[in-house]
Parts: sequence; C-alpha cells; structure tokens
Amino acid sequence: MHKSDEFYFLRFEHLPLTPERLDHLKRSAIRSAKQARTQAVRSLFIGIATALQAAAIGGRNLVRNRWHAYTGWRERKESIRELRALDDRSLKDIGLHRSEIESVIYDLVHSTEERVAVARFPKPCARSIAGRHLMPSQVNKQVTKQPTKKNAA
Repeated sequence: MHKSDEFYFLRFEHLPLTPERLDHLKRSAIRSAKQARTQAVRSLFIGIATALQAAAIGGRNLVRNRWHAYTGWRERKESIRELRALDDRSLKDIGLHRSEIESVIYDLVHSTEERVAVARFPKPCARSIAGRHLMPSQVNKQVTKQPTKKNAA
C-alpha cells in the first residue's frame, strides 16, 4: 500500500453493518442485477428481432424481384409466340420481318429500362457547362466564344 492510502484509511471511520442493513444491501444488489439482466435479455431479443425482420424483408424483396423477372420472361415468350404465329404478310403490315421478332421484343424491354435510367439520371443539358448551371444569356456567350490563337512572331 502507498503511504497516502494508509493515511486515508486511518482517517476513515469504519462502522460495522447491522444485519438489517446487510440484508437491505443484498436485496438492493440482487434487484439491480435482475434489472440489468432483464435489460440485457431485452436488448438481445430486440437485436435478434431486428435482424430477422431485415432478413425477412430482404427475402421478400428477393422473391418479389424473381417473380417479376419470371412474369416478364413469360410475357416476352408469349409475345414472341404470338408474333411467330402471324403470317409474313401480317408481319410486313406491322413493319417486321420474321427474323426481327425476338430483337424487337427484347429491345422494347431494354429501351424501357433506358428510359427509366434516363429519368433517374438525366444527361447534362447544354446549359450546364463544366458543372455550372448557366443562364440562357450566358449560354449564347459560351457557345459563341471561340478560342483565339496568338500569332507567334
């Protein structure tokens, strides 16, 4: 022990605990331990429930996406089957050749996806140059400015 610790304990008056006070302290310690254990178990179950909920949502989204992909595939196959059932003259009226049927159906799917992508992430317009948004009067000035070369003499 350090010398300052001895000095502190010498100044401290130790009073013995009465049996009633000791029982009260034991009950208080047991009560706080039970509350801490209850809180720990509650936090554990909340964490497990949150993880299960996230897994369920992910599984639901996975199944939903797979189902939509499957139904889209079935619709495309049905469209191809219907177009193949037409004679060459009917296809010509539509503006198709028999060899173009699958590419037309699949291009419709891709062009729809591209339109959605463009709507989400539009291309920069002519008014936006180098990340700056320009006013209409500034656009004409930017477009009409031509870089000038200095004559080296």
